[in-house]
Amino acid sequence: MKELLSLEESFELDNKRSNELFKSHVNKYLMQVFEIIGTDNFDIEKAQGAEIWLKNGRRILDFSGGIGVVGIGHNHPRILAAEKQCHDRLIIDSMRMAPHKLHGALGYNISQLLPDPLNVSYFAVSGSEAVESALKICERAQGKDKNKFICMEGSFHGKTHGSLSVTTAHRFQDGFLLGLRPENVLTVPAGDFEALEKTIESRTVNGKNDIIGLIIEPISGEVASVPPAGYLSKINDYCHDNDILTIFDEVKCGMGRSGRFCAFQYEDVVPDVVTMAKALGGSKRAIGVMVSSQALFDKAYGSKKDATLHSCSFGGLGESCAVAIETLNVLKDEKLIERAEEVGLYFEERLNALQQKHPKTLLEVRGRGLFRAARFNFGEQLIGKVLDTENSNLFKTYQSVLISAMVRELYDTHGVIAHFQPGAVDVMHFMPPLVVDKADIDVLINGIDDILTKGIADATIQFVKKNIKRVFGGANA
Repeated sequence: MKELLSLEESFELDNKRSNELFKSHVNKYLMQVFEIIGTDNFDIEKAQGAEIWLKNGRRILDFSGGIGVVGIGHNHPRILAAEKQCHDRLIIDSMRMAPHKLHGALGYNISQLLPDPLNVSYFAVSGSEAVESALKICERAQGKDKNKFICMEGSFHGKTHGSLSVTTAHRFQDGFLLGLRPENVLTVPAGDFEALEKTIESRTVNGKNDIIGLIIEPISGEVASVPPAGYLSKINDYCHDNDILTIFDEVKCGMGRSGRFCAFQYEDVVPDVVTMAKALGGSKRAIGVMVSSQALFDKAYGSKKDATLHSCSFGGLGESCAVAIETLNVLKDEKLIERAEEVGLYFEERLNALQQKHPKTLLEVRGRGLFRAARFNFGEQLIGKVLDTENSNLFKTYQSVLISAMVRELYDTHGVIAHFQPGAVDVMHFMPPLVVDKADIDVLINGIDDILTKGIADATIQFVKKNIKRVFGGANA
């Protein structure tokens, strides 16, 4: 057998060697992205709360939060203690031939935080798997007479074949066979009730339609937009009046991030199914959940012979459940959901003040709680002064250059990590851990203010200088 790296050797890899291994054995094109935004030198020593420390002593504020995974903060002491307790007890992780007590305990805790009758949980490993299970339970419950789902334009629900079928953001579907055929998916504009109404009416004959269910993100994961007040309740009621099940995808916006346990809880509404993942794992474990009512579960899988029609080998491993149980208790005991609302309002105030100071560049503030975003005006004439985008294979649009320049400048100069989504390159996202404080928000706001005051062109010129070969040499430079 060839020589293997030990765990100790793996921990102690220097940054250069680590990057070489990533390029050779993981994803060299993703490494190019990291090089472009400057995080290829992200040689991390440790992380806790909202802070990351590099081996060179530099402190970085994490306003990306693993794109939603880091909810209660990096390495929360109670999560570390929960993991240690699992190790000390030598708990069993995988048990498929008997009930696992931590499954029942976690399912109960989740039910206490959701409105009735959402009280039955199915555990998965990821948000995509949770969405897969949501689609399948609805399809099974509705029967063979219905064969279509409704999703929203610009939606993101995952990248597995089924969840990808209802993911319309960016070009994630390109080049893939989809789990649901295109003719089985109906797409409507987000926030447009009349368009939804017309779509359902067009599929209705003699009072019946062929639509299984509707899936929606209560806060859009791609562009961080919040639907109009009352919209979720209205579409939920209308769907139920027309025998259409509703799935609310809270994978990114749930787990307290919006200032409610789930973002839909800003309204008096109860969907048929809820999906959650990301922050449920306490920033340490991969776990997702699909929650439904007992009545819906019975309709889909209500017999001994159907009990395992949908299952997951690694769904609900013991330690993952233990960490999720403790995560929910941390949210409750430390009042992090209330904190997300309070600190989120301060965040919104600071962003709004920044928008008033730079109204021509910062066009819009979006989001809720500690899921915030800013939409920028990246004028094409600006980038045209520093870069011929038509001859650059790497950057297909001038906006991607400018948003990348801002992200890199925030990191290089101000020590803050933020992110953007490929389908909305004029929108910068901020998803800090819920333990972030107001002083940390001030650091971010002051950093953006500095960039906008100097002018995005300044950051762009510096960015192009740092990436000159990649910008003009193509994606393989």
